[in-house]
Amino acid sequence: LEMKMIPNPRQEAAENELDVSNAKFCNLGLEPTTLDAGLFSEVTEIVTKYKDRCDPTKILPASFWNKKRAEECADIDPNSITIEEKVGVTNGSSSS
Repeated sequence: LEMKMIPNPRQEAAENELDVSNAKFCNLGLEPTTLDAGLFSEVTEIVTKYKDRCDPTKILPASFWNKKRAEECADIDPNSITIEEKVGVTNGSSSS
């Protein structure tokens, strides 16, 4: 799949000082789903399978953190956003 990058509608640092832990939840039995390669492959497979059902004009950011971010995204033509599958690219998983 080819991704078209658009300006980030949020205003935040690329990295932050947020310190989070799910240790207490894990102690209660939580088995968290992590964003590893396996999950990314699964999501990519689902997106590829159902891409014909997607209306990319509906998934553009519609709210912005400030006027500057809104202006950066103002020129995006919703009809220019497409989902295209690149030929010969595999996601590392097999489908049945």
